[in-house]
Amino acid sequence: MGSGVLDAATAAAIERVVGGLDGLVEAGVEPVDAGDAVVLVQELEVQARRLRALQVDLVDRIDRRGLHRVDGHASAKVMVRHAAQLSNAEACRRAGAARALRDLPAVRGAFGAGRIGACQVDRIARAHGNGRVRERLCDQDEALVAQAVALGFERFDATVTDWVRRVDEDGTCDRRQRSHENRDAKVVQDFDGSWNLTAGCGSLSGAELHEILRRFVEAEFVTDWAKARIDHGDDATVEDLARTDGQRRFDALFEIFQRAATAQAGAGAGGGSQVVTDIVIDHATFERHLRRLAGADPGPVEVHLGSDRDGVGDGVGDTVGYRCSTIDGHPVDPTEAVAAALVGHVRRVVIGADSVVIDLGRRRRLFTGAAQLAVKLASTHCYWPGCHVPVTDCQIDHLLPWADHDGGGGRTNPGNGGPACGKHNRHKQHGYTVQRDAAGHWHTYRPDGTEIH
Repeated sequence: MGSGVLDAATAAAIERVVGGLDGLVEAGVEPVDAGDAVVLVQELEVQARRLRALQVDLVDRIDRRGLHRVDGHASAKVMVRHAAQLSNAEACRRAGAARALRDLPAVRGAFGAGRIGACQVDRIARAHGNGRVRERLCDQDEALVAQAVALGFERFDATVTDWVRRVDEDGTCDRRQRSHENRDAKVVQDFDGSWNLTAGCGSLSGAELHEILRRFVEAEFVTDWAKARIDHGDDATVEDLARTDGQRRFDALFEIFQRAATAQAGAGAGGGSQVVTDIVIDHATFERHLRRLAGADPGPVEVHLGSDRDGVGDGVGDTVGYRCSTIDGHPVDPTEAVAAALVGHVRRVVIGADSVVIDLGRRRRLFTGAAQLAVKLASTHCYWPGCHVPVTDCQIDHLLPWADHDGGGGRTNPGNGGPACGKHNRHKQHGYTVQRDAAGHWHTYRPDGTEIH
């Protein structure tokens, strides 16, 4: 176990540094003018780089001497992370830089003198971590210093990236191919009803997406700027813009999706069809929020818990009669749903207490198969107990077979239709029957007449 006492010379040096920093803090760093601000930024940066170089050098020395093993730390990185209370990412950056600077004396010297920054060293260290280019990178020691000093970080980063891509053509190609093969995109709803979109792809597809999105974002900015100029004239600034950068980026993405849906609807010989978002809302909720939007106070809402209205069989009581969701059951805020229905952005579908459609609004074009759609709108998934196939993937068939039409059954209307996945729809051919009671609950019976629970 060590003494925990610093070497006298090192301790004295640190004391002088502390004294100097105390003096600087007391003097302050308030710039006199813009030129003074630049000088202060540069002077402080040089000293920060030199201190950072010492921190990296300390990791290297701990590692070389194996001092981390004394207290059972797995590595110098772990020891430093613990002693300095660093994030794992920061500890990794220091350890990676320490490994790289062992092989790059010119870079190490320039870093210690404050000529190049920690950002540049970290970028070099990432390249050094690629074993396929490490040896040739070390041959570029002096050139790396020259480029890091001469170029801003973004250009230096691009220069190193291009150099690695050219030297490691096979590795770069493999990573690009993996990214392309693993491409994915998901839109996932959170517990609070909000949505998150995540995606990943290869370099070329990503470059195209980036450029398309950038153009649409620019169009949203132009719209906001024009509005600000109307409202504030020549005195308008970015502070007067109606939306934030993030809001414009999302609105641009939404516009891309909307235009794609319009293009799909307008496809001719290819068999295009209109993309419609159906929002299903019960009549009482629709009227309540309609009154709120009109400025009236609808009073407190009455909430009653009932039994498994959605047919999920999860043992959780559902709010009786309440629904405001997409056709597949994704929750939607009722205020947004009613407002959108009024302006025609979505198609509203109002259902009664028995879950049967009583009002089916339409967007601009007429739709065929309205009866089939009305049946889907009354459920969120297959009616079979325990089956969660979304209603959009279900078949719609008669509850009472069409063959019974002459006997008074088998009518093709929403009240005699139900959604079933392909597997369970075929079960009806083997003696199984399905009924929906007056409250909208589904009941499935075996051929012997007993109910499946």
